[in-house]
Amino acid sequence: MSIETPIAPHVDPVPPGSAEFSALVAKIAAGAEHRAAHDLNAHEQIDWIRQARLGAITLPAADGGPGVSVRALLSLVIDLAEADPNVAHILRAHFWQVNEILRALPPGPQRQHWVAEIRAGKLFGNASSERGDRAAGTLSFATGLTRAGDGFRLNGEKFYSTGTLFSDWIGVSAQLDLNTVAAVLVPIDRAGVTVVDDWDGIGQTRTGTGTTTFEDVVVEEHEVLDVRVNDGSARGANDVALLQLYLQAIIAGILRNAAEDAARLVRGRTRSFQHAPTASPADDPILHAEVGRITSAAYVAEAAVLAAADEIDAAYRSERLGEPDPALFTAASLAASKVKVHVDEVGLRAANALFEVGGASAASRSRNLDRHWRNIRTLTLHNPTSYKAAAVGDVFINSTPLPVNGYF
Repeated sequence: MSIETPIAPHVDPVPPGSAEFSALVAKIAAGAEHRAAHDLNAHEQIDWIRQARLGAITLPAADGGPGVSVRALLSLVIDLAEADPNVAHILRAHFWQVNEILRALPPGPQRQHWVAEIRAGKLFGNASSERGDRAAGTLSFATGLTRAGDGFRLNGEKFYSTGTLFSDWIGVSAQLDLNTVAAVLVPIDRAGVTVVDDWDGIGQTRTGTGTTTFEDVVVEEHEVLDVRVNDGSARGANDVALLQLYLQAIIAGILRNAAEDAARLVRGRTRSFQHAPTASPADDPILHAEVGRITSAAYVAEAAVLAAADEIDAAYRSERLGEPDPALFTAASLAASKVKVHVDEVGLRAANALFEVGGASAASRSRNLDRHWRNIRTLTLHNPTSYKAAAVGDVFINSTPLPVNGYF
């Protein structure tokens, strides 16, 4: 079947940092607390993202995009996460998939087709992880892709399909044969595709992180992006560091919001304890110190994320020049790992400290202040902090290479 490139009016993405972008973020933030309190999906807000063409901001100029840096992308993610961490998280797989398309496809009709989809505002979801006894990070899947006529058929079940509920296309990892894995894209509304909103986590509850099943789903030739042999060889240029650091960018945005909530709590309190240093909570130096720690945690988390983003940008520059430097990609992964170890710890501590400034009323369900802790705690569980810390320590003590999988 020939590739039909969609025809859509050309609209440039809303530039990050612009007045238009600030207005979009403010509009998303306006209803975020209500959505969180009532466990509502942000379908309308994701449609605003489509209309703003934010999903195209990382396309390079040669492909008709602005080609923003990783630093600029993660700064945008922090802004979105401050407004609504679910919205920021929903887009994680999309930006990874855009990079995968650009890396896998040479100039030609297939690349032009997918670039046109991105420029039209289409969004990509994720269907990679599976439940079962396979070790997390293993490049091996129960989901299978089989040849059928001039195309393929896809069968299997995925979980942790973050963003897929809100997507136009689903990026799927599937086993082609014993040692070969294929990356494919299928539309969310194709026959045989079922997306179930069954994620029941304590935090990040409305990210569409649930089950996606594929029952004899037709896959066209041009929807197969990449085929790779899992032979244990060293990994080349990749987006693992970006995928991992993206989660800490979300935490940094949540901490900004938590800091604002902390200051608002103190300003809004009209009474204190008899044994407090001051009658007015707003004048209490103990509460000043607590808010200062939360605000400082937010600042340092953001600074750490953006510093590590510069390391990823350096690795990507080497790739764009045609000579991807493995040492730079390793440095980027190490930087992202160190940020995770630190930000996970200070983020949870800061989200817990929020209750220290609010008194007993801070525990009221109507305030929903526990959402910050629940969201951060859920984000930290994407890969265990203790394993990351141990790997970083082993690098520094024994010069042991970092593990080679999707978590490093």
